[in-house]
Amino acid sequence: MKKIVILICTILTISVSAQKGKIFPEVKGVTLNEKACALPAKNGKYSVVAIAFHRGAEDDLKKWLNPLYDNFMSKEKPGNFDMSEPVDVNFVFVPMISGFKMIKEDFQKGTDKAFWPFIMDTEKTDIKGVQKQLGIEDNKIPYFFVLDKTGKIVEMQSGKFSESKMEKLQDAIE
Repeated sequence: MKKIVILICTILTISVSAQKGKIFPEVKGVTLNEKACALPAKNGKYSVVAIAFHRGAEDDLKKWLNPLYDNFMSKEKPGNFDMSEPVDVNFVFVPMISGFKMIKEDFQKGTDKAFWPFIMDTEKTDIKGVQKQLGIEDNKIPYFFVLDKTGKIVEMQSGKFSESKMEKLQDAIE
């Protein structure tokens, strides 16, 4: 049993590290507030990309939302005593869920409008092709990528939220 656990951990580690150094696949779409959006972004900033390929990733993804917002979307820190600078990155959440177009309106109704500029509805994207390019095998967990200014993947985390995973995403941004 111990050997199986070690083997699974090794495979997952190899899978995650295999993505680093690759250029993120091109994905085009529009944000929920109807602005054109493309990945990788070509505006000279790092990008943090959160992707869900299946509705089964929703519970894990929800646990990431507040920390992601606080670290990468919010331009204001809570309280007047925090002297840290907000991280200036592109943040995009991409629900690459089959049939998203059919539930988009309901999704918008249940999502705070402040998040709309950060949520991209993809246009005719080959979801399975993107999964293959990214080496994604388990589509029932969320994935989080940090892309450098050229669109190269410099960090990837997946699954359940943890402080250590968030720190790795933060550390990957120069």
